[in-house]
Amino acid sequence: MIESPDSEFENENDSQEEVIELQENIIEALPEDKSLVVSEDVFPDSLLIVPLYDRPLFPKMLLPVIISEETLGKVLLKELKGPLRYVGLVYSHEPEDDSLTNEPSIIEKLSKVGAVGKIVQAAKHGNDPMHIIVQVMDRFEIIDIASEDPIIRAKVEYITETGEEESEDELKAFSVSIINLIKELVQLNPLFKEELGLLMGRINLKDPATLADFAASMTTASGKELQEILETKSIKTRIEKALYLLRHELEVAKLQVKISKRVEDRMSQQQREFFLREQLKEIKKELGITKEGPESETDKFEARIKKLKLSEEAKERIDEELEKLQLIEPASPEYNVTRTYLDWLT
Repeated sequence: MIESPDSEFENENDSQEEVIELQENIIEALPEDKSLVVSEDVFPDSLLIVPLYDRPLFPKMLLPVIISEETLGKVLLKELKGPLRYVGLVYSHEPEDDSLTNEPSIIEKLSKVGAVGKIVQAAKHGNDPMHIIVQVMDRFEIIDIASEDPIIRAKVEYITETGEEESEDELKAFSVSIINLIKELVQLNPLFKEELGLLMGRINLKDPATLADFAASMTTASGKELQEILETKSIKTRIEKALYLLRHELEVAKLQVKISKRVEDRMSQQQREFFLREQLKEIKKELGITKEGPESETDKFEARIKKLKLSEEAKERIDEELEKLQLIEPASPEYNVTRTYLDWLT
């Protein structure tokens, strides 16, 4: 059990000097080539658990994590001044067991598989939540909960990926498919291009396992879907699942582009019709074809329409007839027919 750290953190506002001292103590230099290939670090068998509430994190990524729980932040702040370097990053979700009648505990919400993260930077400013930057390393499975008050520590076992059943050519084919899908997504969504640019120099895209994780992390899939990929040991199965998520992401992106274009075209058409109508009014006024003011025929009909409760279909039909009336010469026989029809409709 961990002794509550509250007494050791009576002052909630850490000074800037304390933050700088903390940074200097825990920042670990990244390799010069910025490659996040897993080093020969010996990971501990017991990890302090950091719950993730949005989505799980995948190995080979370098990402910021916000520690929203105050107690966990205090413990991390204390232990990072000592030997602590690794934390367990575990996705927290609502359990699927319908038999649970009470609110599930944080332990029941934790997934069984997570990823060990090496803390490379941390900062705590005043009352703001603590921020850490983690280099995500290997997958692990929770074997036992060692303690859970006030924070969770778990005994873990690191997972070995399996790829013996897949041929090199098969995995290469899957990898090419993923890369092609990513290229299509980048063209449709600039956000993917930005994310891709940030990660390209940090991961080995020639490694199918890493590529599958990277592809999944790029999508807007749910936390549950991403957790399923994190828990998949078979590289072939994992890359197939990542391909499915990417294809779905591509379809959504295409639909978004289609909808945006449709809305843009509709707005352009409406703007064009508005300007043409205004031009027509000015031309007719110059020619003396129409009168300005409330006594004009169209104004009288529009005033009547405002007092009526019309269905969408009826309003659309009346608008069409009004437009026709504005375009017809008053001396034309059709003008009187249209005016009489509008008079009947309104």
